[in-house]
Amino acid sequence: MKTMGIDHGTNYAGWATMSNGKPIDFGLRDYSEIKMPYVLDAIYQDTYQLIGQHRPEIVILERPVHFKNANSVLALVGAYSMVTLAALHQGIKIAEVRPTELKRETGKGNADKETVAIEMQMLFDLDYDEIAVPVLYQRDDPKGKFKKGDIRDRLFDPSDAIALCWAFHQKLKKGAA
Repeated sequence: MKTMGIDHGTNYAGWATMSNGKPIDFGLRDYSEIKMPYVLDAIYQDTYQLIGQHRPEIVILERPVHFKNANSVLALVGAYSMVTLAALHQGIKIAEVRPTELKRETGKGNADKETVAIEMQMLFDLDYDEIAVPVLYQRDDPKGKFKKGDIRDRLFDPSDAIALCWAFHQKLKKGAA
């Protein structure tokens, strides 16, 4: 079975395809320069094209359950809805994985994003910088604390998308999906 995991968001989205428990392809989409509500259309259009290109049998999404504030609710639910709609408009089934299931299948029950990425790297022998994309500082700090090219942060969206596929695959094996 070919699955596609999408770690949806209004700034960045990770996606991955997997067949029979093995990753096929993965990547990162950048929506960070697009303002609300236009980003929702961009997410829908981009996801529709991505699904059409890869033709999964099912799209796996992380069920949104934790929100920091009202704006994050609007953003996350909006992105989730656009991805869902893009899949349904192409006749593709949707499955959800709860964050607790995802973490349980990819490490410990309270695994953070870095732990999930390391698990996916080791499990599938993937390049860590490809699944946990480095965000680099763009200019020197006036105090000289970091230089151009230093890693400021990482975007874990691709590794999360791979983990979504893996967690769903594990549920299938156990007969729980």
